[in-house]
Amino acid sequence: MSEEAFSRPRKAAGPERPAYFDHADVDKVMAILLALVSEVASIRERLDTHERIAAGGAAPAAALVEAYCPDAQAGAEREAWQAAYIRRLFRVITEDIEALRAGEGAGPTA
Repeated sequence: MSEEAFSRPRKAAGPERPAYFDHADVDKVMAILLALVSEVASIRERLDTHERIAAGGAAPAAALVEAYCPDAQAGAEREAWQAAYIRRLFRVITEDIEALRAGEGAGPTA
C-alpha cells in the first residue's frame, strides 16, 4: 500500500486548528490518541475478517497467523507503512516543530 492512499490535508480548514481544551497540548495528545484509536479499530476489524475467512481452512487461523514469516518485500512494505503511520499519528506535533523551524530562519524585520 502506498503512502498516497493515506494522504490527508496537512492543515485543518480555517485559520487555525480548532481548540477543544484549555491547553493546546491536551488537544494535541487527544488528536494523537484519536488517530491511534481509529487505526486500532480498523486493524481489529480487518484481523477479525481474516481470522473468520481462515477459520474455514484446514489449520486454525491463530496457528496460521503465528507461523507466518514475512519475506523481504513484505517486511519492507510493513516498515514503510509503519513510518507513514507514525508520521500520521504525530502530525500535530511535527507541524508545530516545522512551524518553529520555519520561524527560526526568519530574522527580525525592521
